[in-house]
Amino acid sequence: MIRTGAWVQAALSAVLPVLALSACSFDLGPSSDRGPASSPAVERSAISAHERILQSHGGVYADVELAKYVDGVIDRLAQHGDLSTRTYQLTILNSPLANAMALSDGRVYVTRGMLAHLNNEAELAAVLAHEMAHVSAGHIASRRSVASDIALLDSLVDSLVDGLVGLEGRAGLLSRTGLLAGYSRLQENDADRLAVGYLDEAGYDPLAVSNVLTAMNAYTKHRASQMDTALWADPAGWVANHPDTQDRARRTAELAHALRLSAQPKQQARGRYMATIDGLLFGMQDEQGFVRGHRFLNIVEGVRFQVPESFQLFNTGDVVWALGPDKVIVKYDHLPIDGEADALTYLTTDWAGSLALRDVRQFNVSGLPGASAWMRFQGLNTLAAVIVTRPGRAHRFLIGVPPQVGERHAEDIHGIIDSFGLIDGRDAQVGPLKISVMEVSFAAQMGDVAQQLQLDAAQSEMFYLINGSKADDPVAPGFLIKRIEEVSRR
Repeated sequence: MIRTGAWVQAALSAVLPVLALSACSFDLGPSSDRGPASSPAVERSAISAHERILQSHGGVYADVELAKYVDGVIDRLAQHGDLSTRTYQLTILNSPLANAMALSDGRVYVTRGMLAHLNNEAELAAVLAHEMAHVSAGHIASRRSVASDIALLDSLVDSLVDGLVGLEGRAGLLSRTGLLAGYSRLQENDADRLAVGYLDEAGYDPLAVSNVLTAMNAYTKHRASQMDTALWADPAGWVANHPDTQDRARRTAELAHALRLSAQPKQQARGRYMATIDGLLFGMQDEQGFVRGHRFLNIVEGVRFQVPESFQLFNTGDVVWALGPDKVIVKYDHLPIDGEADALTYLTTDWAGSLALRDVRQFNVSGLPGASAWMRFQGLNTLAAVIVTRPGRAHRFLIGVPPQVGERHAEDIHGIIDSFGLIDGRDAQVGPLKISVMEVSFAAQMGDVAQQLQLDAAQSEMFYLINGSKADDPVAPGFLIKRIEEVSRR
């Protein structure tokens, strides 16, 4: 197997989302202390962990009514079992990735990306109950793991890879290493079992735990499959770390069915949930830019570029990745620079000055000054290009090509750089995406609905994923479904 270098692996870990129910607990105190955290040292640790989570997951998603609604579900769960011995504090994170996590002091986090992929209140309760179960059961990461992760972080931050490729801040790396790593299999099974019981006691359909596990497994496999197609790489992320997900879904379903046979009917509250998330932001925000097919546009920066149809574009917020044939990989980002520096000076002095550069050249693209150079980096023939859009603002491309590929994709590579330019009036109308809830007016299958909405193959696949459904699933008149719509700027 051809190795494509460390920064390709960084791309994989950044693009593949870390999905919920595998999330984290921070070590905020002795593992035997399951009561409310109270000492000043523990309180300071909790604040630090909270701040790091906010930094690495987009901050707080500011929606008062949504937060009030999710808080109500937490309050309902917290009245039952050993959950009633703790207090819980909710934060909705402004991240498009589907994730949920908790701190050992009772802070519970859920991303807007997770909310977008749930389909009723019982499923929301399942995610929250699972995280609350980790808190109540004392599933806390060992200090040894935390220390090990900090040591790994320090070595990576000091490396050349950090300087050239860029790790999106210390908090971002912490979120992708052991500080937010998964629990043991035994702890996950324990949290699953507890969550099923909590849902049943709170009056929710306990089968929702199994449904969430199934839906998250499908989404992760979808993302892993995309990466397999692009890089022939082994799947990374949640599926790789939790290969027993399907077995967990089966076991929790068996537990739920046993409870349902002996208890009163339980709530799913689909209508209430759908009404609450109608209009929820989906994907990236204005300042992070938008992928539309093979084009990337950033309205705030006022720039755009495109990649050939044989490439796949992935926007991770701070970085845009494009993965092409023969394992060609592209990384794009932008950042402030010295206002006096021109493109050539920045490239050869500040950015890649410590490397052996060849074929250094200056150019203009769409009237903007740029500079580029080739180098050997992490085993790849790598083109580094920088374009200055205004004094003090640089836009950077790194394009890595395996040596054996030669000049096969030279035209495509230079075409990506040549496509860079300022947005025009048509581009300026592109807006963020949102979840829109609609009612099916006829008896059909989900595939019929996707066809009526005129969705292409990729849009249909995401349509099924966010609705937790398949193309041949039947739907009745009045059934509520989610679709993804662009917010109009007109």
